[in-house]
Amino acid sequence: MEKSANSRTPNRPPTGERTPAVSLLIVIVAMGLLAGAAIHTSMPVFLAASAAIALWLLAFGARERIARTRHR
Repeated sequence: MEKSANSRTPNRPPTGERTPAVSLLIVIVAMGLLAGAAIHTSMPVFLAASAAIALWLLAFGARERIARTRHR
């Protein structure tokens, strides 16, 4: 028996897709784990790791921007 298009059942995402709330929860838990790990490291190690991550993000952003401008 098929349901009509005017059915009042809520639209649910297909199995395997995450809702925004679940994705947000995963991000918050991951941030908590990383913050907990950062607390237990020394300041020089934390600053070096932070600088390495910042440089990687800057390089990634620059590479993506260059790729976008080439395709236009």
